[in-house]
Amino acid sequence: MSTQTDNQSFGQDVREAVTSLIRENVDPNQRSKLEINLHHRTQLLNTKAKKLKKKKVSKKKTLTRKEKADMGLFHLPTKSLKYVDMLPLHELWKGYMSNHLSLTNESIPPTVGDPSYDSFSKILVKSDFHGAIVTVTRSRCPSLVGVSGIVAMDTKNTFKVLGKDNKLRTIPKMDSVFKILLKNLEFTIFGKHLTIRPAERSVKKIKNFMEPDL
Repeated sequence: MSTQTDNQSFGQDVREAVTSLIRENVDPNQRSKLEINLHHRTQLLNTKAKKLKKKKVSKKKTLTRKEKADMGLFHLPTKSLKYVDMLPLHELWKGYMSNHLSLTNESIPPTVGDPSYDSFSKILVKSDFHGAIVTVTRSRCPSLVGVSGIVAMDTKNTFKVLGKDNKLRTIPKMDSVFKILLKNLEFTIFGKHLTIRPAERSVKKIKNFMEPDL
């Protein structure tokens, strides 16, 4: 009986302490409007609980292609580019392609008759050619045949190639055939199969049969 009385007394003390604390932290002019129910939320009469404002999450805006073009991101400094400065990029490209094609120094690429030729050629066509050394072997424009250099920019319709003479040349893909060297390997690629932006080409579905027309 004594324990129950002590618990009731303790509970009463707690309620009085909480009530006193609430009253002390309320504006004196508003204390007469205060109703306290320790089993429910307490608020002033004739007032509404403030709703928490949701913070607006700002969406990051990505640049459009026109905005990128206006910023000059698709233009190269033709006068300051040097062939020797592009060689480290070519070394990076060789490492990327070796891993991408799963090639080693002893690897022999599949030939046309091999079952794995189709998948290998698709991987090759989907690759990024920034840093590759390419040579034009055939073209509808005879003056482009023999042009060689490191790909400084791979766009949807063109290769921008920097030659050993430090001149930047724009070569249309559609009407050209390219020879690409990778270590001791040589690949021939028809430019018409590369007329997609590199970022989109990597996920593009490639047809099983690609017919050359040059």
